Amino acid sequence: MKLVAGAAVVIAIALFNVSWAGAQTVSAPLDVTNSQFAGNEESLGISPNGSLLAGAWNDWHYNDGCGFSYSTNGGAGWAAESFVPGFTKFTNDPNVAGLNSKFTVAGDPSVVYNPKFGDFDVVCQAFGSATGNQIQLLATTFDPAKVTDPTDTNGSYGLAAWRLPASVIATGASNGSIKGSNGQFPDHESIAVDTHPSSPYYGRIYVGWAEFNGSGRSPVQVAYSDNDGATWTGPITVSDSNNQFDQDARPSVAPNGDVFMTWINGPNETSLKNNVAMADMSRTGGASWGKDVTAAPIPGAYSGLPNSLYRDSSDVWSTTDSTGRLIVVYGDKSTGVPQVWTTHALHPDSLAGFATAFRVDRTNQVQFFPWLSAAPTSGRVDLLFYDRSCDPVSDTLNCVTEASTTDGGATWSKVPVTTTGFDGDKFQACLAFVQSPDCGDYFLGDYIAIASTDNEAQMLWTGDGPHAQDVFSAHVKFP
Repeated sequence: MKLVAGAAVVIAIALFNVSWAGAQTVSAPLDVTNSQFAGNEESLGISPNGSLLAGAWNDWHYNDGCGFSYSTNGGAGWAAESFVPGFTKFTNDPNVAGLNSKFTVAGDPSVVYNPKFGDFDVVCQAFGSATGNQIQLLATTFDPAKVTDPTDTNGSYGLAAWRLPASVIATGASNGSIKGSNGQFPDHESIAVDTHPSSPYYGRIYVGWAEFNGSGRSPVQVAYSDNDGATWTGPITVSDSNNQFDQDARPSVAPNGDVFMTWINGPNETSLKNNVAMADMSRTGGASWGKDVTAAPIPGAYSGLPNSLYRDSSDVWSTTDSTGRLIVVYGDKSTGVPQVWTTHALHPDSLAGFATAFRVDRTNQVQFFPWLSAAPTSGRVDLLFYDRSCDPVSDTLNCVTEASTTDGGATWSKVPVTTTGFDGDKFQACLAFVQSPDCGDYFLGDYIAIASTDNEAQMLWTGDGPHAQDVFSAHVKFP
């Protein structure tokens, strides 16, 4: 069943509330996409009052781009699945012509709500042009108030809602294949916006990424925009010049406008030894950066999960709470299985020391794909991750758990978002109309999504739908 934003249509699964961990309430999952084709690797933006949501994900329809949907009623209903226009040259229907983009593939989506401009900023990596090996980070905006037809999914709800053509943030070139560490390309971009009206950089958008340079290095870079992504300043290199492999660049912004960046660092792309979670900060709105610091060692860096074919590895993500304190999470299997660990800066608006890292949820079960978001003013920080707490015997099925901290990362409470697990290898991620459904591509994405207001956390993740990997949503309400 398709959901139309603002309408009274809801999915067949009725919403209900359950109490857990001190008056929190959790909604039942909604199947946002309910598709014949895979959707994974989500990102989510939310307006300050929680009414407007926009989500993007890797979309394996014929378009092979960044799938998209939005909600105008706080996630109670979502528009039928569409895609971000201007990044790729096809629609989801082979018989419907697309826009005149030169790229055949887009992915690694990132979405954020910009309160200064009242719309959503959307960034994706686009590649696979017919005229060369060029790869670009592209940006556009989406304004739900300008939607002309919420049912026009092959027209992305009407092009008036989007800023087109998309702007170029950065350009790279591959080595003849679509991706590969021997090529030159920006990867795993992540977006943040300065949402603090008192900041001198209010409304500034930051995009961080790792720039694979074709020589075994991948420095972290950033670009920023003060005009809602129409033009960009950068790329600006963040990580120190003696770094080797960097990945998972994640910017976040303190209330005074200072910018933090975190990432995972290692000797090379495949090494599982001497990995660390690194951080840096800018007091000039991203124009200049200091010396990198180690937020935490990752002695149990890993690649792959037990009883799974889909990929996963140690990653590092972060956010900054409303006091300006940096909070970091990462994957580590020092206890024997991959689990979510966390550390936090000892002082707000500072990288001068970090707390000893510890596990967010001290179990013996697999945990992976953590993502963080911060409430605007309440001090709460929310964390979403997959775990196998619902399948302790076979250690195969994945559930979704939300955890929160209200004391700067020192302690965490948790609540199960799902209690029935799904098999991440049940469906493969195969390109519609091009590959067979058993193409052999076991892929769950590389991350999931959570976005926060002062009284709720909204979430997107991948699970098993009736026919394929679908995108699901839910929310946790706080007193």
